[in-house]
Amino acid sequence: MSKKGFAALPLIIIISFTVVGGVLFVGRENFVSPDGNSSGISLPQGNKVEKQNDNEPPLKLKSIGVEFSDFKFTKEKLQFKRLFMGYGFVIPGNETSSGNDKSNPQPTFILPLGTPVRSLVDGVVANMPTLWSGDISIQITKSGQLERWVYEVEHVINPKVKVGDKVAAGQIIAEVGSFGNGDPAGFGAVEIGLLHGGGEGPPEHVCPFLYLDESIKEETFEKMNAFFKSWEEYIGDESLYDESETPGCLILDPIKG
Repeated sequence: MSKKGFAALPLIIIISFTVVGGVLFVGRENFVSPDGNSSGISLPQGNKVEKQNDNEPPLKLKSIGVEFSDFKFTKEKLQFKRLFMGYGFVIPGNETSSGNDKSNPQPTFILPLGTPVRSLVDGVVANMPTLWSGDISIQITKSGQLERWVYEVEHVINPKVKVGDKVAAGQIIAEVGSFGNGDPAGFGAVEIGLLHGGGEGPPEHVCPFLYLDESIKEETFEKMNAFFKSWEEYIGDESLYDESETPGCLILDPIKG
């Protein structure tokens, strides 16, 4: 072979590998590996993105919004003879705007005015609308956007946070206010809620106590049952709080609205 031929040989080899490599590359574009990765490159198990089950809230509650030690027993007249109205508590028709019995979608606590109200979860403040009563709702989600799962504390005043703030469960974010609903002098009410909204159906609330984080579940239920018993003894009526499978949840079904 001539010197010219030897000089051209490396160029031919390079071109050949380039063409073959290009064919192989194009041929792998439509290859899907067993782990669902269309690039054909197997990813480590830890890099897989798991889809969130929309039927389960993305965050578990690490606080119920208030401390049991903040409740103050009183002999003053209460609207329903209770300081704690659980999820599903039936509000009689003569106390509702519609005139019909209504299942309470948001557990309600009667506490001294100004009592600290705490974040239910680790998340981001997504919205702080003013309510019909002139006080506010603080709505927290995982991302800070209004998602299908929203964690609420409602009828609060003097907010300590703003939209976009990251918050930790148990962090003080507001204070208990009064929305003129038969609270005794010096007392107010705060509601907590777990709202499942959007999608095909109407928004609905679920019992937040079904989704307590394991780190607080046992202790919270023990304190809740002790609170119920102490209040019944204090008020002299042992019929106020029936035992339930999940304390604080009188029913387990979602409540629309």
